[in-house]
Amino acid sequence: MYNLLIVEDDPLLSDGLVDLLSDEGYLCHVFGSVEAAEEALNGEQSLQPDLCLLDRNLPGANGDQLCKTLRRQHPTLPILMLSARDLPRERVDGLKAGADDYLTKPFLADELIVRLAAMRRRIPWLQTPQESGFWIGDRRVDSQRLMLVFDNGDETVLIPRDLHLLELLHQHKGKAISRDQLYDRGWGREHLASSRALDQYMVGLRQKIRDDEWYERHGSHLIETVRGVGYCLKA
Repeated sequence: MYNLLIVEDDPLLSDGLVDLLSDEGYLCHVFGSVEAAEEALNGEQSLQPDLCLLDRNLPGANGDQLCKTLRRQHPTLPILMLSARDLPRERVDGLKAGADDYLTKPFLADELIVRLAAMRRRIPWLQTPQESGFWIGDRRVDSQRLMLVFDNGDETVLIPRDLHLLELLHQHKGKAISRDQLYDRGWGREHLASSRALDQYMVGLRQKIRDDEWYERHGSHLIETVRGVGYCLKA
């Protein structure tokens, strides 16, 4: 059984999620607010989730705030954000808050199951630990801590999907990686590919690695767009 943290203030939807996902092997822990979820996570018998379904529109403190807290406390926790907001800017903001994926309401039950299954494959205790990190330009990717370390000592938190995409680009440094390859590594083969979603995500990833600073110093991007193909890590 997988411990699934569900933070959703709509009781009808949360009941439906429990009915649906209990049959899929998830032990559902449901909370209707950020405060209730934080109490369970930080209490004497602290909940240790394996995955999280997080509604973005919650009463009081919003889902983005809880997402950031979860990412600090559980750096490798797979987080799927649920929201009725479907504008590109809203999706980007949700992913920048630390979510691994973003699903808009209403959604198909089958799609939710598939997305959770793709995220589940990246649960740390199911994975072979990374032995070491690697370098992206003069930035070191610490695979163990899920951290990007800059040459001045600054650090930026990565999420599992960031790591998977950077690993793939690094493994094929100097070569163009297709959109399909990147999507398979970051989202899973069962996930329905979306060029727009990939491009939006890459914008956020470039911001994390401070690609603009690299460009100002070197006159080229660390992660280059290869028109008609995908992306390439500068050799």
